[in-house]
Amino acid sequence: MPRSVIAAAISCSIAMISVVIMILEGTITPEAWALLLITPIPVAVSITTNHNSVEEESDSLGEWDEGNEEEADGNVGDPADAGFDVPVL
Repeated sequence: MPRSVIAAAISCSIAMISVVIMILEGTITPEAWALLLITPIPVAVSITTNHNSVEEESDSLGEWDEGNEEEADGNVGDPADAGFDVPVL
């Protein structure tokens, strides 16, 4: 049985327990809210621990071309010339 099916079953069970607590108590208790808050955790763990996925190498990462960089002789320059906003203090 896949992990996602088991995780969905666990999440549904937690949600149903929360609903049962609400019905038995006649009000929404902190325990019921806590159970509702932890409901998505099994699904999240199931999705993030999937080791069957194939790692794809990205061809978009290439060599960094340093020829396009402008050399500033130790001078930072005016931020307004570079397109930055000047902060007003």
